[in-house]
Amino acid sequence: MAHKFILFVLFTSVVNSGEVDHYLSWGHSLEDASSILNTKVNEIIDSTLHTIPNDCSCEMAAGKVLSGFGINLNSILEQWIKNTDKIDKFMPNIDLALRESIFSDHQSNHPQLDRAFFSIQVDEIINIGGIYVGLDKLTHFTGSGFLYYKAYITSKKMGFPSPFSSAIKVGIAGEKTIIGRMATGVFSYGDLEANFQGFRFALDMCNGDTPYLKFAKNRWIFSKKLDLLDYVNPNWDESYNPSFYFDGPNLMLKPKSTTVLKNLPFYCAQYETDYVKKLFTYYDSIYTASDSKIYLDSLILIDKIPNPIQFDIKQICSE
Repeated sequence: MAHKFILFVLFTSVVNSGEVDHYLSWGHSLEDASSILNTKVNEIIDSTLHTIPNDCSCEMAAGKVLSGFGINLNSILEQWIKNTDKIDKFMPNIDLALRESIFSDHQSNHPQLDRAFFSIQVDEIINIGGIYVGLDKLTHFTGSGFLYYKAYITSKKMGFPSPFSSAIKVGIAGEKTIIGRMATGVFSYGDLEANFQGFRFALDMCNGDTPYLKFAKNRWIFSKKLDLLDYVNPNWDESYNPSFYFDGPNLMLKPKSTTVLKNLPFYCAQYETDYVKKLFTYYDSIYTASDSKIYLDSLILIDKIPNPIQFDIKQICSE
């Protein structure tokens, strides 16, 4: 039953799938949105907590906190960010995207289709504590984090030997099929990292020395405020943690691999600029491989999931 529910959510998320082109944003400094986002996120959590039954378990309460943001892509939080003027966002105009995006086929025979694609499917980028992330990553954090958590709890109850890996496999399945390959032609390791960090947040609500959730005065409350910077990390940035791109058909009608490989070398000049060097040096200074990243790397080594090395700008520009 849990797996059917997860598949249903993945299918209903496809129509809202977006893509991020971080390379277009290089050189554009954005104001740090972490303080404003933390305030909004905690407002949503506080509102959800008032709807949680006082007789439910902590695990159930944690799931309800995450699902309170919405499970499908394009969540409540993502919609709020799109519509508010309180947060500095980078969104390339369509003409710039058509000229310079890594997804743009500059010799396309279907310019109207390309224009429609860039007007609908390219997501905004924001700055969270100095880390530049696509807006979709926040919905992956909450919505897909919830799906990881649901898979983990189900696997744990059924006595599976590795409920932890069962959770991550939900994200892998989505990237291999509905959310990634079929919808956009992208296997996003940035998405998988955001998924996992949402799962971590779910676990932190009921575990550890100072769990977020506490039962007091006959209801569930948060013992402390959520700080997104405890979970957002450089692997949410898809220029630092590259995706794998497929050339096969997808719902966006834009095969990716050949186009992306053709366009990425043009960004080597920008890769050498002080802006990018400073950004990546900062990322390197705070980088710690998560358990998910370590697990995914082990699967890449045995060809269980696609290796993104050919799309790594660091590799491309060093050749």
